[in-house]
Amino acid sequence: MTVVVGIVIIAVAAAFVAMPFLQGAASGPDLGEAQSPGERERLERQKLEAYAAIKEAEFDFNMGKLSDTDLAAMRDKYRAQALEAIAALEAAGAREPRRVAEARSPKRVAFCPACGRATPQRANFCPACGRSLKEVA
Repeated sequence: MTVVVGIVIIAVAAAFVAMPFLQGAASGPDLGEAQSPGERERLERQKLEAYAAIKEAEFDFNMGKLSDTDLAAMRDKYRAQALEAIAALEAAGAREPRRVAEARSPKRVAFCPACGRATPQRANFCPACGRSLKEVA
């Protein structure tokens, strides 16, 4: 009887531990729908983990733990994961409204507010009076 109870407890614990893995495999990113912030974070994490795995594989290769074919296989696998995440992130970014992207871009001052002279396009300071143009922008 004790053995049966022990087996049942182990089976329940294994099912509890395996549940997140089974649920995560069933749901993949849908590029047709808008991404939630949680989905964006998941894709960013997937990209960073793939980059880290590639670096780790290259380190193991340099240490002599991996062969050339193993390195190529691992690099291809993790590169595909990173590219999938990047494509999903870019698809979500393409749907972002244009006005939000324009609001993030810094505005440039064409004329100095202090002396009125025209300023070069990438100038941070007025060439005539020396006033900072960043505080105006």
